[in-house]
Amino acid sequence: MCGFIGMFAPAGRPLPPDGTLEAMLRSIRHRGPDDEGFHALSFGQNRAQVHRAGSLLPVGTDAALGFARLSIQDLSQAGHQPMSSRDGATVLVFNGEIYNAALLREELCAQGVDFRGHSDTEVILRLYERQGWQAMLTRIEGMFALAIADLKAGSLRVARDPFGIKPLYHTRLADGTLLIASEMKAFLAHPDFCAELATEHLGEQLMFRYTAWDRTLLRGVQQLPPGHELRWQATDGQLSRHRWWSLPDASVGQETVASVRAALRHAVKSQLVSDVPLGTQLSGGIDSSLITLEAAKESSDTRHSFSIVFEDAAFSEDPWITQAARHAGVHSHRYLFRPQNFAEDFARVTWHLDGPPGNPNTLAIDLLAREASSTVKVMLTGEGCDELFAGYNRFYYSALQQQHPQLFQLGAKLAGTSGGRLWRLLSQAGQSQERQTITGSAYGAAALVTQLLPGVKIEDTLSQRLDHLAALPGTGLAKQIRYEVETYLPDLLLRQDKMTMAHGVECRVPFLDLGVAKAARALPAEALASPTYGPNARMRGTKRLIKQMAAAEFGHAFAYRRKRGFDVPLAAFFRQNTVRARVEEEWLPALKRRGVLHGGEVDRLWTQLRAPGTSASHRGAAEALWVALGLEVYMSKFLELSNSRDGRP
Repeated sequence: MCGFIGMFAPAGRPLPPDGTLEAMLRSIRHRGPDDEGFHALSFGQNRAQVHRAGSLLPVGTDAALGFARLSIQDLSQAGHQPMSSRDGATVLVFNGEIYNAALLREELCAQGVDFRGHSDTEVILRLYERQGWQAMLTRIEGMFALAIADLKAGSLRVARDPFGIKPLYHTRLADGTLLIASEMKAFLAHPDFCAELATEHLGEQLMFRYTAWDRTLLRGVQQLPPGHELRWQATDGQLSRHRWWSLPDASVGQETVASVRAALRHAVKSQLVSDVPLGTQLSGGIDSSLITLEAAKESSDTRHSFSIVFEDAAFSEDPWITQAARHAGVHSHRYLFRPQNFAEDFARVTWHLDGPPGNPNTLAIDLLAREASSTVKVMLTGEGCDELFAGYNRFYYSALQQQHPQLFQLGAKLAGTSGGRLWRLLSQAGQSQERQTITGSAYGAAALVTQLLPGVKIEDTLSQRLDHLAALPGTGLAKQIRYEVETYLPDLLLRQDKMTMAHGVECRVPFLDLGVAKAARALPAEALASPTYGPNARMRGTKRLIKQMAAAEFGHAFAYRRKRGFDVPLAAFFRQNTVRARVEEEWLPALKRRGVLHGGEVDRLWTQLRAPGTSASHRGAAEALWVALGLEVYMSKFLELSNSRDGRP
């Protein structure tokens, strides 16, 4: 587990010999506090050599890689990166974990391949040398972002794992130099990189709280999408992108509760490989509770769970955390999230996230990782279950509407202009199913976005996503799941990765094991989301098979309670003195001076939040303020000239 950076100049152009390479890596050193390494490469001279930090790059260096290591497997120097082949012609940097590395190592050893150590990094390198790029990619199972510079082939090849668990970004400088990095902030440390706001993506950010697929808020910077690869040619500097993996098509098979449980058990067991302590992130929800239970059954080393609780009982999952931890037999570590965490950590979390925090619980995950890091270095989580197994309310409403369109047409007449997500869904019942799929996952109403961002073209924002959806295979629920996996899920995974790696903790996600994903895609629709009726229909109509598993272990009340989604008492936090002072004295004045958002509208929201009113109106104002202030803090950290060139906040 690590962070890495790379610079690749066009043919015939040397890299700057000064400390730019080291500065870029230093900006993300939190991802790998245990070790660092650099390689200077020359495609023109067919040469690669270890580079010592603080010294000038050798004459003729036209490419370089840097690596910061968090030691999880093979803590010895045999796992040091960048890792090169014995002839020095191939250099690899790799961020992640390969869970089938032991099996692949045995296979390669039987073929006569010698290993220096037992790291999964070396398995990738030897597999590439033995079988080539495509075979290597399709055989490794796990989470990863990796880059292989092959001097003989004159190419750089970069890949990201199927679901986008590990992040990877790239950009081109004005002179054609390619930069790659695990986090965007590394680019700020390059003297020729100019940080500009991608205003064309602001509507999407305000409406959905993130930018999807390859888009970011820094102009010219792209994410490598999940399941994709990049290829850069040294001779002409050409860069091409290809998809190497996609979610399997849905096909009704013979999957049952027992078979899905077996796939999940296998995934958890495979992801317990580690040379450092492990634990689980236990929110109290059914997904993380099942992961905690399976991990405790598989290994006595995972007898620790870590949770966030709140003083407000309406938001705290403390009783469910207690029930899950006792049933699993784990030691439960709990940390109270307070308003001062909100006030003190907002800017730092935004910096680590590389963007505005989409969900307020991002700050809670940051606190959890910070506290857990003194006990464990690896945590398993329940992320991915809601997307693969249709756990969100919007899946239920889509299924219900397809069966009862008249009901939704009537609801559309009654919905009016209410800002709630359910009412927005009802008011859109006359629109196409594709458009409803897009807007059903939005947090902000179009009217609010246009108020905050005058001149924004909502149709442009939606058209990008509509085009994405239209290009996906399948129909109905199967297609909706694929869309969520390719848009919403990667953002959740980035949040988990960056908040945990900010404190040197690795986050693993067993529900995104390829075997579990395959089992999910073989389930009939009624085992996922179904238009059930009566009391608590939404909870009984989503993620049905997973809830059957949870009910069998933790009881009916546990499995079918109202879905909270790790809520934070945001409106109450904004009214606390510590937070209020930061808003009124720092964030709000800065936002109005910058002029990107409509200052008068933000003032109105702030007044609405502080005035007497219903909890619903307060919550709506608080969530809109959260998005607006998050954007301001992001801009202050990434765009202002006061940022130091070493990439630190």
